Amino acid sequence: MLKDTATAWGSMTRATHWILVLIVAVQIPLGFWMVDLIEDNIASQGDDPWIMLTANVHHTIGFLVLILAFWRINWRLNNPTPELPASRSAYELYLARITQGFLYFLMFFYPLTGWAVLSTSPDELPILFFGWEIPRMVSAQSEGTTFASDLFSELHLACWKAGGALLLLHVSGATWHQFIRRDDLLMRMWRGHG
Repeated sequence: MLKDTATAWGSMTRATHWILVLIVAVQIPLGFWMVDLIEDNIASQGDDPWIMLTANVHHTIGFLVLILAFWRINWRLNNPTPELPASRSAYELYLARITQGFLYFLMFFYPLTGWAVLSTSPDELPILFFGWEIPRMVSAQSEGTTFASDLFSELHLACWKAGGALLLLHVSGATWHQFIRRDDLLMRMWRGHG
């Protein structure tokens, strides 16, 4: 079944969930590797060809996350959400909804802060999506862009930290439900139903 129902996640929701899991598993280490390459290159005053490659891949993946986030929220708003297990307490329901809400927020805000960093960077590096140049949010020549670039860099890093904590909470909750509670909550996202 493609669409979600009141009792099961559809194949479309499950596919985008696990695609985003794979994307994040690649994107985060790639981002750190890119930053390390840039810092090493600045220190050695070299010209490392890996920098542009990792940057282009990182930017492309970031824009893919943003596109998938828009698609996913549209899908979620236009499909029923399967009911949660009746065994859940009010606290668990609240924690699950808050965690999911913040994860959705970060799916938008994280790539947008990355785009904002690039848009305001005084280096004026090209912003590429599969090789096509993406316009900047603002002109890099605008007054105060160095401050803005630093601010957006800090926000981008804060998104990583918040996202890491939320993902840990999300995965811990799913694991707890699957192996301690044994209510097949994880299996609902894996195969659609518990």
